[in-house]
Amino acid sequence: MPQRVVPRLGLLALLLLGAAVMTLTTKAHGALYKWTDERGIIHYSDKMPADAVNRASAELNRDGLTVRKTEQARTVTPRAMPKNDSEEQLARAAERAKVLAARRDRALLESYTSESEIDLAKTRAVATIEGQIQSAQAFIAQMQKRRAELDAKQSTYSPRPVPGEIKREIESIDEEIARQVSYITARQNESASVAARYESDKQRFRELRSGDASGTVTTSGSQLVAGRATDLQLTNGPPRP
Repeated sequence: MPQRVVPRLGLLALLLLGAAVMTLTTKAHGALYKWTDERGIIHYSDKMPADAVNRASAELNRDGLTVRKTEQARTVTPRAMPKNDSEEQLARAAERAKVLAARRDRALLESYTSESEIDLAKTRAVATIEGQIQSAQAFIAQMQKRRAELDAKQSTYSPRPVPGEIKREIESIDEEIARQVSYITARQNESASVAARYESDKQRFRELRSGDASGTVTTSGSQLVAGRATDLQLTNGPPRP
């Protein structure tokens, strides 16, 4: 029985069709993805899961070669909201207080060499204020003596009216005595404040010299970070030799 002969053109068409089917099959089933989860474990799968699409991954071919890489999606960090005026003012005030405290510490170290110098300066300052108080007290005593003289003089006019100049002088003396009493009270408060400030300076001086102060202390002019924020004004003390 004679063999059936497939025409050459028909055989070529069959071969091409088979190759196309193999190519489509390879493309459909040959892709492989490699990715790492949040625990650092590497996974392989034929498709990327939904929870890993934003992670770094690689697409491999049938031979295990990387044909495409995908970088991990960047996390968008929200911009910090600008500080309001109140926060900015507080920040500036804190920075200014920090700088002032640093300068004050440096001035304290440059003004004294020992705690005894601070004690001596305190004694002198308090003595100066006490001298002012004593002067005011002596002046009050003089005013009171003069007022007593005027009181005695007034009695000589009875039952006649007291001259106006005597009354006016008595009023002036009473006003001056009241001013001097207020002055003495203010100086006494100042004396206590000065003494307390010197004691505070001595305590801070002790901390700075012993190294217990919070922050780095230098005398080279660099900024110091001090543990407290106070007025830059130092209590008057003797300059270093």
